[in-house]
Amino acid sequence: MHFEISDWWIYGLRALLLLAAFTGFAWALVSARRHADAASADAAARLETALGELRKLSGQVIALGGAIESLGTKLSQAPAPRPAPSVPTVNTRGYETAIRMARSGSSIEEIVASCGTTRAEAKLLRRLHECGEPRKADAQNMNFA
Repeated sequence: MHFEISDWWIYGLRALLLLAAFTGFAWALVSARRHADAASADAAARLETALGELRKLSGQVIALGGAIESLGTKLSQAPAPRPAPSVPTVNTRGYETAIRMARSGSSIEEIVASCGTTRAEAKLLRRLHECGEPRKADAQNMNFA
């Protein structure tokens, strides 16, 4: 086999192109590695900051738990306040009257007129407080409005 000078130039040029391609590939890998290291360092710094804040909040929660526990102790040692006496209001008296009227068998219209309740409330009171069997007419007309 006999090689001419032009063949050597072609082989040399191919070798230079391959060397340039490998050099470019190596440069890209080194650059990507540097970028990944920088991103990793940034993530580690942010993680360290988050952990510091978490430790701080954990300490605050523990302190708050102690404060709540001391308040619970103080509360359990304090005398219980007396409940205020209940004063019957006008509306309560109206309901008491409506209940008595429903038990005595008054009609819904009579309860509404004398006690100031709504028609639905009067129907409900009649159904709840009516003694004995409910009337068939009322059982058929069970409208809730």
